[in-house]
Amino acid sequence: METLDATVVSLDVPSGMIATTGERPGPAVEADSVLTLALPKTGLAEFDGDLWLGDIAIPAGVYDALDIPYSNPFDDAYRIELVRDSRR
Repeated sequence: METLDATVVSLDVPSGMIATTGERPGPAVEADSVLTLALPKTGLAEFDGDLWLGDIAIPAGVYDALDIPYSNPFDDAYRIELVRDSRR
């Protein structure tokens, strides 16, 4: 198998990763960066690459109806970098 020297960006979670646990039960993409959508995924807590949250314009009422605490972090941006605990 040929190896390419390229930056890998995954959308939402890397393919092959379980979004809620971070487990990779089979083959999975090794991403350098992830643009996750709507809300941070718990399975990305141990992800070591660049992690971004992308705004996909879900109305606040949807979060309210699901009883999910939510405060819009985007202001005028379409994405924000997620800062993780440096003690990991």
